[in-house]
Amino acid sequence: MIAGASPVLKAQYALKIQVKDAVTDENLPGASVIFREGNGTSTGVDGMAEFENLVRGESTFKVSYVGYKDTTLTVTIPQVEFILVKLQPVEEELEAVVISSTRTNSRIEDLPLRVEVLGLEEMDEESTLVPGNVASILGDLGVITIQRTNPVNGNDAIRMQGLDPQYMLITRDGLPLYGGFSGSLGVLSIPPLDLKQVEIIKGSVSTLYGGGAIAGMINFISKEPGSKPQRTVLLNLTTLKEKNLNTFFSGKISPKVGYTLFAGANIKSAFDVNDDGFTEVPENQNYTIHPRFFITGKKSHVNVGITGIFDHRKTGDAEAVRNDASASHPYLRKERTSRHVIDLQYDHEWSSKHAITFKTAISSFSRELDVPVINNPDFSSRGIQYSTYSEVNDRLDLGRHTLVTGINLISESFRNKSFSSVPIENYNYITGGLFAQDDWIVSDKFTVEMGLRVDYHNFKGIFVLPRVALYYKPSDDLSIRLASGSGYKAPNVFSLSDPNPYLVNNIDKVTSEKSFGINADINYTILANEDFEININQAFYYAHIDNPVRIISDTVNLVRYMENENFNLNSLGTDTYVQAVYKHWELYLGYNHTEAVQKYAEVNNPVPFNPKDKLALTLAYSRTRWRSGVEAAYTMNQFIYDDQNYYESKTLYPSVSVPNFWFFAAMVEYRLGFGSVVLNVENLFDARQSKFENLVEGDVLDPVFKPIWAPLDGRVVNLSFKVNL
Repeated sequence: MIAGASPVLKAQYALKIQVKDAVTDENLPGASVIFREGNGTSTGVDGMAEFENLVRGESTFKVSYVGYKDTTLTVTIPQVEFILVKLQPVEEELEAVVISSTRTNSRIEDLPLRVEVLGLEEMDEESTLVPGNVASILGDLGVITIQRTNPVNGNDAIRMQGLDPQYMLITRDGLPLYGGFSGSLGVLSIPPLDLKQVEIIKGSVSTLYGGGAIAGMINFISKEPGSKPQRTVLLNLTTLKEKNLNTFFSGKISPKVGYTLFAGANIKSAFDVNDDGFTEVPENQNYTIHPRFFITGKKSHVNVGITGIFDHRKTGDAEAVRNDASASHPYLRKERTSRHVIDLQYDHEWSSKHAITFKTAISSFSRELDVPVINNPDFSSRGIQYSTYSEVNDRLDLGRHTLVTGINLISESFRNKSFSSVPIENYNYITGGLFAQDDWIVSDKFTVEMGLRVDYHNFKGIFVLPRVALYYKPSDDLSIRLASGSGYKAPNVFSLSDPNPYLVNNIDKVTSEKSFGINADINYTILANEDFEININQAFYYAHIDNPVRIISDTVNLVRYMENENFNLNSLGTDTYVQAVYKHWELYLGYNHTEAVQKYAEVNNPVPFNPKDKLALTLAYSRTRWRSGVEAAYTMNQFIYDDQNYYESKTLYPSVSVPNFWFFAAMVEYRLGFGSVVLNVENLFDARQSKFENLVEGDVLDPVFKPIWAPLDGRVVNLSFKVNL
């Protein structure tokens, strides 16, 4: 007999615990059930958790689930073999499934318009995986492609449904302030720790938000104070010499006054990944501060926010970055940007069926750029853009009709500083819009949404934008959506090009872009058994753009000008998404196919930098303390423009194919009582464009950079620590 062993075996017992929503009586899969003794598990699809090998006596356990109040109970074993636990929802957490981008504040399952949501749980996970930005989590979506705009500048752009970045509308809390001179610069550097959710609308939403929302819209929603204070500190270190320190605090000053505060720093050292003498990762210091204040009355709600983002980066020739530019190493790109935003939103509920919202924001974006260019080694750009957005909308519930009407005013003002080398005069754009939308519940299974917008642009005139969406739900398991709408984009001299000394502002001679799009999707849920659930979404989309603006370079006079006559663009595609859940396992499969073609002078060419095919797979496993996952993505059939024939052909972007490539990632997280530790590997097998070709041609005195179509950074390992104080 082993020393210390009892000759009498102790009796062992089992216990089943089922967790349900106290309001809807629905099962809650993934709820955490932890005994005081340390034994714990999560509920399955049926909301059931099972424990075996329990001993006689009293046991205390805690049941918790995101969006619900924690419950602690004591049971006596073996007198109790089954217990039903009903969790009470927490009101502010449930708001995470309410969509604000459509202005009706409807639940996602009731929307005629297809909206994909990355919720609070995804943002919390991403804040430990890639704390510095949201580019990674957006790039996981099959219909979105994140493209580096230059081998050395570190800036990323978003492509959706095969269309170029200028057709994407990006907003923060419903405020579209990232156009023109500011472009999308710095937008993807928003830290996930500061976000409650991200709402992605695929297809034209110009009727809702005006010009630019042709391919779709991404709305970043900031966190709000909850019933309990939150104090989170996150530290992250990577093998690319990147360091992140992010903090988030929220709470209540009084029962009616609350606050949130995000402050973060992202520091990178310059890194030459492929040892070609040029830095693919810039030396970068990025600082963000974002305080918000909330005042809640009986019928009125006010929130005021201030945002400050400061970014300083140096990149280019690695020797010049380390020791400054010299005659033998002249290529040094230095860039300073700062973005300041003050925003206010006021909501007043006249009654439970009638509410009015007023929102406004003022933004300034300053950019200083010094970079050697052809025939101008001392080129510098200095400019500042002021933007404003103001809107009043009225939402009225008329039973089967929800009517939203409103008016908005957008302004953009650019000021070129006197010592800038960019030959662009100051400009002022003003756009006023009227819009109306009616969500009509025809029956319990059928909803029709109709909208109309009329915009007036002070340079380009009047635009009328109708839209219609249909939603049919014949059963709880099946839903079908179909939407179509028109859009437009008034050209801007900075939409397609970085500031340079050869840019000509001939916007007055360029026709506005107009579009028409159709989006459809079928969503089906299969509950195979109590432990196995499958969700399938099959989407289809089509977009047509007349007179899309492009930049042509004249090699003789080195002049940049815009041209869009006899030119159109078509994008047709499908997007397949499958999610399967089995107990503690989750599997995601995605496949996207897009045929995006531009037609110019009777010649058809694939849209550059748009993969025709993308395959994505994610496998995740989660228990009470541990979470792990692997991701894989295969990018296929991508084209870029042909540098050698670019100027001679005059057919605009003649295309050549580039190699296909795989991208893998893996992570593991250990959850502590006060936070978590995450080890994450991006680009596990080191897929890089530099493995297929040189990124820089020419020599250090006159470098020529290749267009970017694949990852640059190589394998990146990061270790992050999150502490909840």
